[in-house]
Amino acid sequence: MDDDLFINGIEAADETYNICRDSSSPYATQLRSFMKSLWRKYRPFADSNFKQHMLVDLDARFWEMYLACTLLENSLPLLRRNQGPDICIKHDIGRIWVEAIAPTSGADTNPDRVPNMKPGIATVVPEEQIILRFRAAIREKYDSKYHDYVKKGLVKPTDPYVIAINSCRIGPAIMETDTPRILMAVFPVGNWQVTIDKKTGVVIDTGHQIRSKIRRAGGAEVRTDIFLDPEYSNLSGVVYSHTSVRTSPFAKKMGQDFIFIHNPLATNELQHGFLKVGREYIATENNDGYAINATNWN
Repeated sequence: MDDDLFINGIEAADETYNICRDSSSPYATQLRSFMKSLWRKYRPFADSNFKQHMLVDLDARFWEMYLACTLLENSLPLLRRNQGPDICIKHDIGRIWVEAIAPTSGADTNPDRVPNMKPGIATVVPEEQIILRFRAAIREKYDSKYHDYVKKGLVKPTDPYVIAINSCRIGPAIMETDTPRILMAVFPVGNWQVTIDKKTGVVIDTGHQIRSKIRRAGGAEVRTDIFLDPEYSNLSGVVYSHTSVRTSPFAKKMGQDFIFIHNPLATNELQHGFLKVGREYIATENNDGYAINATNWN
């Protein structure tokens, strides 16, 4: 496999690829150097057609490579694989599979697509549409791909399986809330609310609303409590990031913005501290349901 990450002499379908490869700006020059350093680490584990796929979908391939190198940086050794999910981690418990995806804002004809936010114009961040895009990514990689991998024998039913979502192509998603939206996509956690006594005006309670469903524009409901649903018990967890070639990924610790959420019902669970970078969320059962606690590893 060629040492050089970029393919010269052709016009890529992905315009960002052309800019990253050809621009002489200081940022592009630094970014190219960073990406090539990632490639030297990831090359032994990448598919043979990885560089060709970059020509048409740089964001998705960059996310896959950046994620894999972050795992390597955190002493999680990888295995070469020819088929199946994007990344395979060698671990004491066996193989851990990671499927990476960078969902878009949705097709122009999709009534639930995430609208672009215009610079300089105040607007409400389309939270529910963003969460629907996250759920669509999980549906694609778990409801369809995972079961196909198991059926073909590429993934064992006893292997942990993780979906890694990058929201770099969903512009408004970079404006995060205190409670990450990816958490709201897998647990029935809604917006923050304050309960006020009508007679006294005193705040008597605060907390998140319970939201287990989001209604699509067409009327269908999408569940947001899948980590409490046994049908998703073979999904061990979800990794989330917004890092991309546009957000100076080389200017910070790799994985600093990662969010890793454990599935409390996971059949093949991963231990607390599996990925010691970013933030990690664990839901523990109590008398009333589940308490979700965060650990900051940065």
